[in-house]
Amino acid sequence: MKEFSELVKRFDRIRTYVRDFYVYGFKTREDYSEGSGRTYDNERRRIESWFSPYIHSEYNEERKKTVAIIAHSNRIAVNPLFSAWKSKSFTSNDIMLHFFILDFLADGGFYTADETADVLQCRYGVLFDSQTVRKKLVEYESLGIFTAKKEGRRLLYGKRENSCEENTSNLCSMDWLEKMTDSPRFLDMVSFYQGSAAFGFVGSTILDNLQKENTVFRLKHDFLVHTLEDEILLELLRAMRERKEIQLENKSAKTGRTEQVEGTPLKILVSTQTGRRYVIVHQTKSKRFSSFRLDYLLSVVRLESEGDDGEARYEQHKKDLEKNLTKTWGVSFGDGRKKESPPLRRPSERTARMESISFTLSLDEEREAHIIGRLEREGRGGTITRLDHGVWSYTRECFDCNEMMPWVKTFTGRILSFSCSNSMIEKKFFRDMERMAKMYAESPPHLRSAECAESPPHLRSAECAESPPHFSSVESEVNKDGI
Repeated sequence: MKEFSELVKRFDRIRTYVRDFYVYGFKTREDYSEGSGRTYDNERRRIESWFSPYIHSEYNEERKKTVAIIAHSNRIAVNPLFSAWKSKSFTSNDIMLHFFILDFLADGGFYTADETADVLQCRYGVLFDSQTVRKKLVEYESLGIFTAKKEGRRLLYGKRENSCEENTSNLCSMDWLEKMTDSPRFLDMVSFYQGSAAFGFVGSTILDNLQKENTVFRLKHDFLVHTLEDEILLELLRAMRERKEIQLENKSAKTGRTEQVEGTPLKILVSTQTGRRYVIVHQTKSKRFSSFRLDYLLSVVRLESEGDDGEARYEQHKKDLEKNLTKTWGVSFGDGRKKESPPLRRPSERTARMESISFTLSLDEEREAHIIGRLEREGRGGTITRLDHGVWSYTRECFDCNEMMPWVKTFTGRILSFSCSNSMIEKKFFRDMERMAKMYAESPPHLRSAECAESPPHLRSAECAESPPHFSSVESEVNKDGI
């Protein structure tokens, strides 16, 4: 039986378990369907070893043990999830090959894997299998340390040119390095970086090597789980810098199925509300923009460019994306299928993929002016119109109105009417309002007739002709404007 070790060779395997323990800490051993029970036990022991000060366990109603990672960002000096990055396993061959290959290729020459293995044996007296040497060369090429080129059928590896090496050689002297690391400003900079930026585990590792701690900064709202996505983020940023296409493997949270998508990564978006990070990709096959959550991506592989127009094609995709981002509410670009024509636009102005949403609000303009301020501040470019005293309307078009619904529902209790060009969203809204009314009243009063039975009192779609007496004049103005 293989001996248990808290070190890991591949980070992608442990990433899912760490995220589940941190985000879904209520899971039991039986709730993990991936892998065997023994695999779960090994990963749990490894996680408990890494995060022992933050492990919390309890028994549920069925007397089954649940384990979770509980960490309050405003009380800790360093992200505890960084420990997962500092636990990679290595062998004696890894250490020897690292220094031997770097020393051998320092002359600037290019050699095959077989030639490198032969030289290592002659020069250093250590015999390595050529396949082992080849894997190490391929790994260092992917890390950007080496570069590869072809001569006929031969694949040669050599040291990557560094134009800054000569200019920075004097700066990297030990005296300068000691002065820099002893500076309080340097320590404050690294302490702030390790808690606030992507790849913060790099700053944490620097502090560990200097035997220093973060004694200055605490973050009240910090998305600690971001560090688990940094490996994926690094490959995306490399592809964006090199203007290359990628092949990503995405796993659906609802169905559990995985799909492979090829496309060009263009932009990384971060939600200020949920902290989720997304990558916007122009898909090669469908010729459309799509967004993917980074924590759902299993792998990202950069593809070799075809043709010489990669740079121009990338810049054109970026220009198209900037135009399309003004038509989104969040990160969704819709499903690409033809939509119902938005009723608020003229026929010549309608766009097949666009959806429109509109609702009217009732408020006290003297005491509730902050509601109008919310519409202006949070409306993201929507049209705000004063219909009557105390009655305001909001209208906006975007690719996917479903993204707007959580925000729209924050005005529940003030909404007089609601309409959406997507009939499915409109029906779902009134169905949710009806369910809510039944939760708080045994028999909701003043429900509309059969055609409007889906809407609770004073909540009607544009097609409902009946209106409460004290809103009849308002409704006539609303219908006149085509809402």
